[in-house]
Amino acid sequence: MKRGIGTLLVGATAFAGGVLTGLLLTPRSGKENLKWVKDQSEETVEWLETTGRKIREDGEKRIDRFSEGIKKTMKDSLPDLYEATEDLEFSEDEEIEEITKNG
Repeated sequence: MKRGIGTLLVGATAFAGGVLTGLLLTPRSGKENLKWVKDQSEETVEWLETTGRKIREDGEKRIDRFSEGIKKTMKDSLPDLYEATEDLEFSEDEEIEEITKNG
């Protein structure tokens, strides 16, 4: 885990250094560079928001499908107790005996 974070930090630092070096060596003026950086930043933020929303929606859909699958599996594997006991008949004496025995 530590190695992955270190690699990420080194990569991000190298990327930022490359962008900064590129900006310093371009023939454009500072104002043009700032405008370009701002435009690129706005596009990146928009892309991140759109992608994040899509990932979240896809995840929610997968969770819903998984949940429905579990519900269906549980419903199919457990008997319906109303159906299973609808044909059982107790006499009044048997009911009284059952109630007094079990409380």
